[in-house]
Amino acid sequence: MDLVPGEYEFECDECNGDGNVQVIREDDQAPDGCSLFWDQCDDCRGQGTVTMDEDEAAEAIEVSGRTPIRTPAAT
Repeated sequence: MDLVPGEYEFECDECNGDGNVQVIREDDQAPDGCSLFWDQCDDCRGQGTVTMDEDEAAEAIEVSGRTPIRTPAAT
C-alpha cells in the first residue's frame, strides 16, 4: 500500500520493529507475584512500524536521528 503524500513510515521505537513488548503481569506461581510476559505493542498495534505525518517525521529525523523506512511516493 502506497503512503499518501506527507506520510512517512518508521520502525516502531517501543518494540524495535518486533511488534511485541515484554510486560509485567501478576503471576500467582512466581515467588514475587509478578512475571514478564510478551504482549502486542500498543504503539504499532503489533505491526512493527508506525506512520507519521510530515511534521512528526521531521521531528523524529532531526531530534531523534531516526531514518524512515518508507517515504511518500513522488507525485
